[in-house]
Amino acid sequence: KALGGSQATQAKKREIEDNSRKIGALFAKLNSGDISPNVSSKLVQLCSALDSSDFATAMHLQVILTTSDWDECNFWLSALKRMIKTRQNFRM
Repeated sequence: KALGGSQATQAKKREIEDNSRKIGALFAKLNSGDISPNVSSKLVQLCSALDSSDFATAMHLQVILTTSDWDECNFWLSALKRMIKTRQNFRM
């Protein structure tokens, strides 16, 4: 239920769809090269932190993106934060 699937609640399904749309927008920007080097660098660091299950660093980088690059990242940051928390809760 927590991750979706056929038994997910309507609210969870909406959240999953929202995450998909927003992360899709991030991927579109990455693929077109429409991400600043500063944000790109932070995203690489964030992914590295997630790969090593360092959730505190991942969340810290998400906060830095929120405070320093809000204009560029505001559309997809909430979905990224949700995904970090989900990953932390399920320790994939």
